[in-house]
Amino acid sequence: MPDAVPSGPVVDSEFALFHLQRALWDPVDPARVGSLADSLHYRVNGEVYRFADERNMRRFVNAPALYCGLVRDPVNGRRFLPSSRTPAAYWVGGPYFFSSDSTKAAFVDDPKKYEVVRRF
Repeated sequence: MPDAVPSGPVVDSEFALFHLQRALWDPVDPARVGSLADSLHYRVNGEVYRFADERNMRRFVNAPALYCGLVRDPVNGRRFLPSSRTPAAYWVGGPYFFSSDSTKAAFVDDPKKYEVVRRF
């Protein structure tokens, strides 16, 4: 019998449990639901964050490390909480945070190789 191969994309269960359960909650004000409007979303490490209003989105954009929570380094896959001193680079639609200067350097050398694209 051949090895079982999934017929479609495989969702990382930890990602799904952590992110999808709160995918529509505004990260600045979790008591409010984020909008589905494209104009009220922003990406950090490729993940989509949705906001209830423009004011909350501006607060998030000015200090994403304060509100984004746990992120995954796109180069080595390590999960961590970013801070204001975390290595970061901006790429297509938002910042990417890294667990070390070396993973940031690898990303900057070839961002298309490591970029995360989520369409929710």
